[in-house]
Amino acid sequence: MPTRSRLTLTAALAAIALTLAGCAGTTTAPSSSPSPTASASQAAVVIPATPAGATTRWVLDLMNAEADTTAADWEGRLTAEFLAEVPAEEIAKLINTSIRPAKPLEATAYEGDERTAVTTIVGQIGEPFNLSISVTEDDKIEGLFMGPATEPREAATSLDEVTERLGKLPGDVRALVIRDGERLVDRNADEAAPTGSVFKLYVLGAVADAVAAGTVAWDETLTVTDEVKSLPSGELQDAPAGTTLSVRDAAEKMISISDNTATDMLIQRVSRDAVETAVVEMGHSGPGLMRPFLTTQELFALGWGDHDALAERWAAGDEGERRAVLDELAALPFDIAVDTVDLTATFWQRGMEWFFSPDDIAAAHDALQTRAAADPVVSEILEINPGITIDSAAWSNVAFKGGSSPGVVAGSWYARSADGTPVTIVVTMADDEALSTTDQTELFGLVEDTFRVLAE
Repeated sequence: MPTRSRLTLTAALAAIALTLAGCAGTTTAPSSSPSPTASASQAAVVIPATPAGATTRWVLDLMNAEADTTAADWEGRLTAEFLAEVPAEEIAKLINTSIRPAKPLEATAYEGDERTAVTTIVGQIGEPFNLSISVTEDDKIEGLFMGPATEPREAATSLDEVTERLGKLPGDVRALVIRDGERLVDRNADEAAPTGSVFKLYVLGAVADAVAAGTVAWDETLTVTDEVKSLPSGELQDAPAGTTLSVRDAAEKMISISDNTATDMLIQRVSRDAVETAVVEMGHSGPGLMRPFLTTQELFALGWGDHDALAERWAAGDEGERRAVLDELAALPFDIAVDTVDLTATFWQRGMEWFFSPDDIAAAHDALQTRAAADPVVSEILEINPGITIDSAAWSNVAFKGGSSPGVVAGSWYARSADGTPVTIVVTMADDEALSTTDQTELFGLVEDTFRVLAE
């Protein structure tokens, strides 16, 4: 499932969202934003000559150029991880169709540092919008967000405030903060919840176990087939059949950009049974909730495919019946046109998801740390993408996995403070309706606040 950690893509009127960071998850763009400005008649602001400022100016110039922007404009300016999620052609198309009709566009507020910035932009038509940018050390764009201008988000300044604000979010919110074994925040942390792609932690555990047993090698070659291709997020669904990659490469894609096809390839390689065994061994309190263990393709087929009878049997069935459903599903073609389905329609209420509690997720992270102590490759995979903006001087060894599906968003972190103290943070949110970007931003913003408070 998509993860807010790396990329979210939406288009709405005169604003687009291209947020890069997991889960589908949070952003590498700044969590604050300048106050919106009402009209383009107000004085333009000076954009500083920082890496973030220069990149902001470059984007604004493209929006205001005489000719439409093209994929070639963007390909050399975006990180490979960004482009793996959203093709440059799609970015150019969205800007040309949704932003440029409002030109001339003008920056009316700017806030940022060397590598992150939020700029409020107004045009001749439409509402003001915020352009948030984050750039890497080599000045490539790793975070890009364009969305309606909003009032600045106020950071929480204590764990009590974090807990209070979690309670104001929609739907069922569960949260857990553990520092060196002490539970600092516990909001229904023992209750199972849908978690989207956080389930991929168990797949990584099963792969690590197979490597330790000598039945799989990190450098073993896997081959993409048409049969195993799933839906985004990720990039392998677009790879030609016959494309090869190593087990380690697949695991890195599964965790860092939440590649669904890579995930299903790994499940196929180690077996569903092996992943179900890992669920038990990694401390899930109710492993029956995860049996049979769904692939992403199976979830999409049940949730969005034209298989109503099978979906109903799954929703009403016990484990045996659900395994029979998957057997029948395997004989049917996987043919879902994403542009024809309602991507906001929720289906987790019918048991089509992966369910575990924040306590279970924390246990899974602990189990992976144990595996990482024996095999550093595990931690190297987990630490590719931290999922949020985090102070690297205050926190190290940041392992992250987030996830989302319609009506669901979750994030999980294992990190060490500057003095080596371990901290685990887990948040989940589930609602009967699709979750707004604002609510997701608040949820992951509160995680950033938590890390900041704990570092003080």
